[in-house]
Amino acid sequence: MEKLFFWKAWSMSEQRLAFGALGLLAFALILFVIQLGDPLSHSVQWDVLSELSEIPVVVDLLPLEGWQFGVTVPAYLTSEQFGAGLMELDLTMIRLFGVVALLGLCLVLSALPSLPRFWYLGAMILFIVLLAACRPDTLGVGGEGSRLFFLLAVAGYGGISYYFHAFRPDMGILLRFFLFGLFTAILVLVVSFSSSSSEPLLTAAVFSLPMGLGLTLVFILMSSTEIMAGLVWVSTSGRAGKSSLIPFLVISSFYLLNLLLLFLHNTRRIDADLSFVSPLLPGLVAGLLGIWGFKKRADASQGVLSFRGMGFWLYTGLFVVALAFSAFILHTANDPLQEVLEDAVTNSQLAMSALFLFYVLANFYPLMQQGLAVHKVLYKPLRFDLTKSRVFGFAGFIVLISTQGLLPVYQGVAGYFNGLGDLYTHTREYALAEQYYKMALQQEFQNHKSNFALASLALRQDDKTAAAYYYKQATLKNPSPQAYIGLGNVLFQENLFFDAVYSLQEGIRHFPKSSHLLNNLGMLYARTDVADSAYYYLEQAALASRSNEVPASNLLALWAKNADLTLLDSLVKDLPQKNYPSWQANWLAVQSLRKNFAKTTFLSTAIRPDSLLNVSGLAYIVNYSLNQARHDSLPTRLIPALANKNPFLADDLLLASLYTEFYSGDRVRALEIMQALVEEGGEKVPLYRKISGHWLMQLGLYEQSAQAFSEVPGAEGLIGQILANAFLGQQAAAGILLERLPQVGAETAIPLLRKAIDSGKNPAILGDSLLNEARKKPSVAAYLRAVQANPVGGPVVSEASAYLRSQKQAAKAYEIVLNALRFNTSSPLLWEQYSFMSVEQGLLSQATEGAEKVQQLASETDYQSFMSRYQPMRALIEKQREDFR
Repeated sequence: MEKLFFWKAWSMSEQRLAFGALGLLAFALILFVIQLGDPLSHSVQWDVLSELSEIPVVVDLLPLEGWQFGVTVPAYLTSEQFGAGLMELDLTMIRLFGVVALLGLCLVLSALPSLPRFWYLGAMILFIVLLAACRPDTLGVGGEGSRLFFLLAVAGYGGISYYFHAFRPDMGILLRFFLFGLFTAILVLVVSFSSSSSEPLLTAAVFSLPMGLGLTLVFILMSSTEIMAGLVWVSTSGRAGKSSLIPFLVISSFYLLNLLLLFLHNTRRIDADLSFVSPLLPGLVAGLLGIWGFKKRADASQGVLSFRGMGFWLYTGLFVVALAFSAFILHTANDPLQEVLEDAVTNSQLAMSALFLFYVLANFYPLMQQGLAVHKVLYKPLRFDLTKSRVFGFAGFIVLISTQGLLPVYQGVAGYFNGLGDLYTHTREYALAEQYYKMALQQEFQNHKSNFALASLALRQDDKTAAAYYYKQATLKNPSPQAYIGLGNVLFQENLFFDAVYSLQEGIRHFPKSSHLLNNLGMLYARTDVADSAYYYLEQAALASRSNEVPASNLLALWAKNADLTLLDSLVKDLPQKNYPSWQANWLAVQSLRKNFAKTTFLSTAIRPDSLLNVSGLAYIVNYSLNQARHDSLPTRLIPALANKNPFLADDLLLASLYTEFYSGDRVRALEIMQALVEEGGEKVPLYRKISGHWLMQLGLYEQSAQAFSEVPGAEGLIGQILANAFLGQQAAAGILLERLPQVGAETAIPLLRKAIDSGKNPAILGDSLLNEARKKPSVAAYLRAVQANPVGGPVVSEASAYLRSQKQAAKAYEIVLNALRFNTSSPLLWEQYSFMSVEQGLLSQATEGAEKVQQLASETDYQSFMSRYQPMRALIEKQREDFR
């Protein structure tokens, strides 16, 4: 355990800094692992492109004998497909990588003064060269092109470092780290506040790519033999007296074979990826093992390297820098530099581990046969020197690089140009960015980063031809779902349907589990009404991802458009709910198609906090208002605010709100607004007329309903007229209209309509059941509930008015009668109440008008009954006036 937790023997200040360094290393490792999963997703976000379409549903239903009469109104379906967003940088993450890398660099600089003079000078010269390669003059500190910042950095870092090396070698590591960190923080502040660059920190990060790459390569080479050393420990520890040679040869051979397969695959000498691990994983494992392995190497250096005074801090600092740099490369999807790192890991471990295997066998072959603990003396060679093995291993590394035609070198240059392209894209200097991306293509013409970035720039300039070309180039070497999605969308926009289908099919062959590609291909087929293929790919897309809201929403839309009601019922039976606005919008549309208006909960997340409606938000609020009109009046209050924020959608929103107003609110107000919409005119007038006609029919105003339907073209208008005339008792007129149904293609409705005409039965009218309850248990509340259900019905309003008058609530009685007369002027019962209340209020002229209406509309018997009550009331009022005079 003492060897595992080696820092326990150190001073308290060293332990604290060691814990901090290991914590920083763990944080850098987490950042790296997060970026490793899907590098392109961090710089290219998936866009969801929504499209709205209408589908007719029947919400207004009038139950008849054996069937229901309804009129169709438009509900909305949302169809969604994925789009590859433009390549963008996340500055917050880049700044985080930069902070981690600078802290790691401070650890490295804190360790260098403890090196022997020769190695110290060499290390500082290398650091200054790398610093110069970062071109600090581009930051513009002290003026454009000024070298002031470079001189300041060299003087500061060099002066502090040399002071510790020459004059205070006894200075503790914690104070060294603090001073280097303080000076680094000062430099960052100087850059932040005095740089002439519009993005100084991003500029510094991009131009620091050579230093980051150089230090990462140094670390990769330092740790390249650690896995092989670990295999020696695995083979020789705990096997006292047993030969460890065969186990060691087996596992080391398997390890080297895997590295060889990685090398052959990376160099495209074999197409199949036969390796068992990611190319970067061996480097990560070697780096972690090296925390303890480097201690053994330092302890065996006979005092040249002190692990406690220098080795741990140097190794940990380089490891942190390497992880932060690798995370930055992955985050920006800079695949040329990623391939450089992969080649560096594979080539260095293959070459140096092979020589290390020779080193182990040359020195410890007899000891392994005897089963001795070779790992304890691994760095105490008997014959072949460790330095020679590392020199020859490095030579082998160079040979492997040269066998690739120096491609990693060209890729490193391409990655650097890509970084510059990212910088100038972020600062909106698109022409300059384009030049750097094209310079990167000159170094490595198939790299994904440059081609995808150029496609993004082409789309910014609306050059779809160029975008398609670069997207296609991006799929040649390192294809990605984003590149295929971008290519497919561009081709479809250019009306190249079959090319778009082919590109997506090719993408699916590379990424068979890509939900994005499967969804988009399904939507392409859906656009051309190839329903079976659309269903297949959308179903596969839904199964390919846990986050399958988009393909699941599209499946609902596809079913709604293509399935009959019987099939639709079976498809959506026991379908799990999803709290996704588009899915909920389509689900409500499907429920309306099925005439299922069961109560459901409002999804508040469908409406954005700023009340600006997107496609899914509009579809949801409209479909919810239609489907839940009988249960929830919330849209009546919500929609006016939404209409104010979305004026171009006001008409669609208003119609939806009228449904909740009619079924759950003020029906008179709903009828008034609908009448106003008809009077305004426009292309939607037929829609408003048929809805109004149906509402009036539900309220029992058959004459007004017939008038509204008479101005509605098509089958719905004609059927509405037939029913309204039949309910008025005008069977002859209804029969004549019935003969016109074949002319509008509705001959299948003739048997049902003829049955309705011949039956002579009228449907139940809204409010009738509540009126019966009020008659049984009279109360003001009971009658008002009946009036709310049918505020224009003659029997309901007249009886409620009479009861209210008897309860000394004449004002309320007068109000409900006036409201009813605004739409129902053909009911003698309403005119009777109007006349009675006018007389009671002394409004004799109005009373006379009402009495004349009663005489005109009522039967002779009813009129005589009315007059028997009306005349005494009027005579009394007239006598009172005469007496007053």
